[in-house]
Amino acid sequence: MARNQTIYSKFEAIEEQLAHCYFVLPGRFIADPPLSRFWAEAAMDEMQHSSILRICRERGLVADVDVSQETIAHIEELLETVKNIVNDPEVTVDEAFYASLLMESSELDATYERLTGSLARDHRLLFEAIQANQRAIHGSVADAAEEFRRDRSLAEAFIKHGKRAA
Repeated sequence: MARNQTIYSKFEAIEEQLAHCYFVLPGRFIADPPLSRFWAEAAMDEMQHSSILRICRERGLVADVDVSQETIAHIEELLETVKNIVNDPEVTVDEAFYASLLMESSELDATYERLTGSLARDHRLLFEAIQANQRAIHGSVADAAEEFRRDRSLAEAFIKHGKRAA
């Protein structure tokens, strides 16, 4: 059980750090209010993920999920790359969406789904809301990538990832 608590704490922190990365982006794109709002909403989604994992951990609603050290290390490496990208004062829209794609196509979402899977039995409505929110997030990121970028390649990558995650 202690290992599970540690895994939940680790991913709670990762989701929170990703939220903080996304919270940087509204200021970078303040001249484009719809784009700025998109990144603020993305940050809030990640904070919600962190909070849900904390609730699961604090209330003992943990799944017996084994996450390899390699997976954790890979996600942490990607997170460091994202931090470097978003902290560049000259970050472009393309770079911001690329950074998001790095995280959204990593093992992070799948791990989050496995960790929140503990809610399926006793907290079905919350579990279903989480699942619906995940599908909506993938769709909104793909839509935003298409709306705010001229090159469709990243939007298509998000769409392909969303289909795999659904």
